[in-house]
Amino acid sequence: MKSIHLTTAVWLLLALTVPLRGQESGESAAPQPSPEEEELFSSEFLSEPEDEAGAPVEQEPSAEELDRPAEPTEPEVRPEVPSQVPKDELDLPGLPGAGRRITFEVPFSGATGGGSARGSARDLEYLRDDYVVATGGAEMTHGDLKFQGDRVEVDLTTKIVTARGNVILDQGPKRITSETLVFDMDSETGKFGEAKAYVDPDIYFTGAEIEKIGDDVYVLRDGVVTSCSGDVPVWSFKAGNIRINADGYTRIKSATMRVKKLPMLYLPYMVYPSSQERKSGFLFPNVGYSDRRGYLLGLAYYQTLGDSYDATLLADIYGEDFLGVGAQVRYQPTNGTGGTFEGYAIDDPVVDDTRWKATLSHTTTDLPKGLRGVVRIIQISDFDFFRDFERNFNQISQRRLNSAAYLTGNWGSHSFNFVLDELETLIRANVTQTQRQLPEVEYFLRPTKLFGLPVYLDLASSAHYFQAERTNVPKVTYGRVDLAPRVTVPLSYWPWLSAKVSAGGRATYYEDSLNEARNALTGEALTRTYPFGDLSIIGPSFSRIFDKEIGPFGKFKHIIEPRISYEFVGEPSDQNLVPIFDSIDNVRKQSIVTYALVNRLLAKPADEQSGLGAREIMSFELSQSISLNDDQPFQLSSDATQKSQHSRIGMRFRFTPALRTNFEARATYSTLFGEIDTGSISGSTAFKRHSLGLTWFTRKNAELDRTTSHQARVFTQFEIVPNRLRFGSQVNYDFVTRELQAHRHQLQYFSQCYSLLFEFRQLTTQSFEDREVRLAISLKNIGTFLDLNGGDREQNF
Repeated sequence: MKSIHLTTAVWLLLALTVPLRGQESGESAAPQPSPEEEELFSSEFLSEPEDEAGAPVEQEPSAEELDRPAEPTEPEVRPEVPSQVPKDELDLPGLPGAGRRITFEVPFSGATGGGSARGSARDLEYLRDDYVVATGGAEMTHGDLKFQGDRVEVDLTTKIVTARGNVILDQGPKRITSETLVFDMDSETGKFGEAKAYVDPDIYFTGAEIEKIGDDVYVLRDGVVTSCSGDVPVWSFKAGNIRINADGYTRIKSATMRVKKLPMLYLPYMVYPSSQERKSGFLFPNVGYSDRRGYLLGLAYYQTLGDSYDATLLADIYGEDFLGVGAQVRYQPTNGTGGTFEGYAIDDPVVDDTRWKATLSHTTTDLPKGLRGVVRIIQISDFDFFRDFERNFNQISQRRLNSAAYLTGNWGSHSFNFVLDELETLIRANVTQTQRQLPEVEYFLRPTKLFGLPVYLDLASSAHYFQAERTNVPKVTYGRVDLAPRVTVPLSYWPWLSAKVSAGGRATYYEDSLNEARNALTGEALTRTYPFGDLSIIGPSFSRIFDKEIGPFGKFKHIIEPRISYEFVGEPSDQNLVPIFDSIDNVRKQSIVTYALVNRLLAKPADEQSGLGAREIMSFELSQSISLNDDQPFQLSSDATQKSQHSRIGMRFRFTPALRTNFEARATYSTLFGEIDTGSISGSTAFKRHSLGLTWFTRKNAELDRTTSHQARVFTQFEIVPNRLRFGSQVNYDFVTRELQAHRHQLQYFSQCYSLLFEFRQLTTQSFEDREVRLAISLKNIGTFLDLNGGDREQNF
């Protein structure tokens, strides 16, 4: 054996006679590993338990080991164990004759590029000048490679490492443990016998033999691959030949999918992405069933189209001769520009026609002068498409389609909009109405001070070109230009009283006008004008401050504000000849006084270091209006024998005790019939990962004492088990018909390497009742592995 360096020998001699720090003279003990080292070397992934004789013992994993936290975690960063033991911390023998630990540095031949490797072991032996053997818990580091094993041999000429017994190779976040190893440090390739491995992103694999043939490429013989941690993974793929490219794809021949140790599915060949980067390839198929369309086989292919573009192609094959095809295209060429296009068409043998849907969503801020552009388009073949094929719960009963494209810009007090839009509304079966603005150009001037005086000018102006059509009714087109300037003068001289008065006028030019019967356009232009003005007074206000800690608040301010306003609209000229398109057209003269009493409660946080200021947490308002025009009463009986110039009394209560909790209640009281005729409640709260919301609305014909509408909607989401089990539900109930109009319930389970989704939904209308059940299984790093859905439709007569 080669002699050890002289200084090392002297140090070892001193260590035998001088006690270590922290020990009494005459005692000796091996230094205890740090908590990080204990965690590193006790990991069940790195070593297996042994019996008294030192043989491996097969051990079933615990439930905690099989089911890790629900949310995906970053790959474990294992602490580095020092590769060289400082000379003042050398181990003394724990047992007589156990030997002492030494550090070493061995140089490589210049023919291999030179350099050296450093390490530590119980014993170090040179079998020849260029061949070193380290034994006894040997560790060796070269660059980012770190070897551990009972016996580690290094050929200093070829830089090939041979190791056996509890072998571990660490390279950055990658780790391979095995019984044997032959590894080339130059090419960073090698073979491992009876091995286990971990590489990013959360890929665990084992094999009778694992060969590393590239930087991130591994070939497994009699191997198992999974994204689940634990000795017995929840799911895995087992095969005789597996090729893993951590920066590309995993390819498996004759794969058997296993749940725990139970074989569940055989696949002759499968490929799936094994990196966090986007990769092209077929997605796992969906299967399902419905009594209307029969069995479903859904196929999808994902294609990358560069760094900023990708697409998914879809094909749905049904047992009852339905055939659907579609595509989803996504793009994000810059941080300010991106969008999605979705198209889907299905051959429906029931109606013997092709039905389809197309949507486009595009947004960009990469425009000159700070302009922002948005395009949102949705087109369908028929409104029943949503009911028959849409899986989005909120679109099943949709009866309005709004498409728009616009440019908008803001510069100081000026703003500009250029809009193209279309609103299609389903009036009744097979009857739709479509309104388009092609285009609409708007310019607004926000209140701007004039000549340094306390006088402010604002302006609303627009130019439109309209199209309006209805099923079986000829299309009409005409232009409109509108101009509405207004001057406002504030009259606030005291802090407890605020008042302002404004006056203006509106002039609107119509390229076409209606006839006297209001049933056709005449082709004659029309200009309509009218004046308007308003006066508003808030106060005198009264307030009181309370220094009292309640919950998170330490100070409160109660404010009582009486409010009164007057609104005047003059008689519009030729109003009966104006074609009605929007609120600009639908105008009538009015002279209305509105008065209200508002109670507001402001609160300031007790913790002044929170950085949050005072905010309104509660308000209560009562209001009523009076029409000063005798021929325009606010309330009128059906036979016109009873009327009132006073409006219904309105009530509104708002309560926002926390930033994620709000509640609002509204009601109106008919003073003519002495009944509450409308009421609504809405509110939501969220805490941690839980949320609950409610909306309720009722409307009543006070004259006939008959409820005409009474509906409620409740939605919830709860984390039953934090980060593991989540429940969500949405229910729409009609109290008039006493039936659930629509309801949906979801139960989601999340594990370290998979998730389950169970969903049930039902939609009830006057003519049918749809039910659908769905079960989806998603595997980490693979995506949706299985999507089973089925349902039926029941006709209501």
